[in-house]
Amino acid sequence: MDGQNFQNGQNTQNSTNVLAIISLICGIFAILLGCCTGWFGFIFGIAGIVCAVLANKQGKTGVATAGLICSIIAIVISLLIVILAVIGIGLMESAGIYY
Repeated sequence: MDGQNFQNGQNTQNSTNVLAIISLICGIFAILLGCCTGWFGFIFGIAGIVCAVLANKQGKTGVATAGLICSIIAIVISLLIVILAVIGIGLMESAGIYY
């Protein structure tokens, strides 16, 4: 068998969970979109966290952990961008500057 693991007739060596990959992709998109828009990054961040949690329930992998970390970072960035935007709009309105 050349060192390969077989379970139920399938090769289980180097098999990565699809949900883990989706969580990593969502986390990366969430970071990129969170820096630009805020809300879209937040939505992709939530999707990445959900996928990472489901992937970790099936079996912990480094890819799922990376997706979880990226998604959490993206949510924090998104919330900061939205908060700073609201503060900036409030300061502009109080100064009499309208956009």
